[in-house]
This record gives sequence, structure tokens and C-alpha cells, in this order.
Amino acid sequence: MTMPGSPAEPGGASGSGAAASSSMFADRSLSLDDFVVLNDEIRAFVRAGIPISVGLQGTASRTDGLLRDVAARIAGRTAQGSSLPDAIEAEGAAVPAEYRALLTAGLRTGRLPDVLTSISDLGESVSRLRRQLRLSLIYPTIVFVMAYGLFVGLMLFLVPTFRRSHAIFRTEETAYFRALMAASDTVGIWGIAVPGGLAVLWALAWLARIITGGRASSMGGLRWLPGARDIAFARFAHVLSLLVKHSVPLPEAVRLSGDASGSGQLRAASVELARQLESGDSLQTSLTNAHRFPAFLKWLMAIGEQQGSLAKSLHQAANVYEQRALTRLDWFRRVVPTTMVLLFGGLITLTYALSVFIPLTQLLQSLGGVP
Repeated sequence: MTMPGSPAEPGGASGSGAAASSSMFADRSLSLDDFVVLNDEIRAFVRAGIPISVGLQGTASRTDGLLRDVAARIAGRTAQGSSLPDAIEAEGAAVPAEYRALLTAGLRTGRLPDVLTSISDLGESVSRLRRQLRLSLIYPTIVFVMAYGLFVGLMLFLVPTFRRSHAIFRTEETAYFRALMAASDTVGIWGIAVPGGLAVLWALAWLARIITGGRASSMGGLRWLPGARDIAFARFAHVLSLLVKHSVPLPEAVRLSGDASGSGQLRAASVELARQLESGDSLQTSLTNAHRFPAFLKWLMAIGEQQGSLAKSLHQAANVYEQRALTRLDWFRRVVPTTMVLLFGGLITLTYALSVFIPLTQLLQSLGGVP
């Protein structure tokens, strides 16, 4: 089963129109929100039996920016007879590599709408999580900015008062007092350097993303979060379950599932596992040497092969890893922002105490003659 567009549809106009403006976005990848929109549109066309070329031409007319150009180019290629995975593969960095693998798996199993639905669900979940993370980090950021500003003000206005008091009353000059005075004298340097350095790092990260044209990902740039690895395992097990259920040869199914996982390490491990299967080893024997796969997944796969229920075991593994990923991501969203606020609050309180009360105490002790 393939999903080419209608060959009779004129794809040249849309393709040339996209090419005229694609230079603006040649090195960019679709944002997560645009990726979800594109996937939802394709899913709707597949379910309704609308040729991809016709449907995506309508998508291009309703959208703008990179999404418009990508939709127009895919419509042009499918109108000329290319399959949907081939048309999307030609986009290169604009769409994630795992998306193409999932499309291929969906076409091989005849379950393309279901696969596209799972992609949309994951993309929407990640997009929602990203928004929640951004919102939850607003308060810690405000606390940090206000605290930093107050600390700079402390160095600028209060510490010089301690210096004048020290000069008037000729109190003992301790090591801590000298360090505080040095911080006050250099506040014009570090007071600007710290926020300036953070701004430069942000600008470099933004520039690197534009220059490298990093591939879009259904994880939306959140691979560093707890649970991202479990999501890759869940996707691998889910796709492999579908392929095994529809009698796709196991080595090919393993390769496709590794590509669909979105994890470079899991993709390499899948290639190695497929090679061992092609050499004649059983799945259980091959899994013994597959050290990059988690023990739980290997155990379920081995049990499934022994009992003749590999697809069912893989489906259970996918559910387990998906729930584990959601639990870890939810924990991160709830715990990390609160911890950051408490950490900032504690450090701020300690800093102010050391900067104000210790010099004041030393001054009072010197005036009272306390050694």
C-alpha cells in the first residue's frame, strides 16, 4: 500500500512555487507545533481517502512560513507519483527521520491512520509538556532576576556605607570585610558580565540551531528530560509490535522500529540486532548480545518469542515504558521548578545574611570593645 497523489494533478506549479521561497527556510526544521499540524492534515486526508497531493495543496494555501513550503513541496512530489515516505524523505532536515520510518511502518502494516494518530498524540503531549515547563519556570526566573538585582543594589549602595563606617570608627578589617569590599568595587564588571554572559549563551544556542538546521523531532528538543529515553523504548516496542503482528520479517521490522524510535543509540542497537537475526541466530540468542537494550524489554521479547506472543509482549512493553516516561516527566514538571525556587530562596537568604549581618555584627562588636 502506498499513498501517492493523483498523477493527474499538476504538481509543477506548487513545486516551483515552493522552490521560490524555500531558500528562506532551507536550513530550518519544522517546529513541533507545525509538525503536529502537518501530521494531523495527512492523517485526515488518509482517513478520508483524499489524494495527498490535493490535500496538501490546500494545507499550503491555508498556512504560511516553512509549513507552507514543506506542504507544497510534498504535494508536488506526490502529484508526480512519489510515495508519501519518499516525498517526505526528500525534505531532509525539515521533518524528523523517525517520522519517515513510522510512515513506512504504517504503510507496510496497513495501519497508517493509527500510526499517524499515535504520532499526533505524542507530539501534542510533548507540546503541552513544553508549555507547562515554560510556565512553571517563569516564577523561578522572576525570583532569580529580582534577587540578582537586589544583590547588585546591595553592593552598590549598602556596602559603601559599611566602608565609610569602617573608616570613621577605624574598626578591624577582617578577611570577609575585604572580600565584600572587593565585590563592591568590581560590581560594575560582574554585575553586567553575568547577565551578559547568559544572553550570549542564549544567542549562541539560537544561532547554532539556525546554522545546523537540526532535524525536527517529535520530542521537540526535550530529549534531555527524564523519560525521553523511555519514550524511545515505548515507540520502538509499539512499532515492532505492529510490524510483527502483520508478519513483516523480523530483521526488517527491527530496523524500521529502531529508525522510528528517534534514538541514535537504539537505532544502532537495532541494526546490530537485525544483523544477528539475519545471520541465523534466534531472537533470544541475539538479545543476549544486545547490551544496549534494557533488560526488561529483552526479557519480554524473549518470553514473547517462547510463548508465540511476541506482538502482545511488545505491546505490553510499550505501555509500560510509556507510563514510566509520563510519570518521570510529570515528576520533573512538579519537582524541579519548586526545587529551583527553594534553592534560589535559600541561597538568596544566605547571601543577604552574609553580606549584611556579618559586617554589621563585626562593626557593633568593634564599637563595643568585644574581641
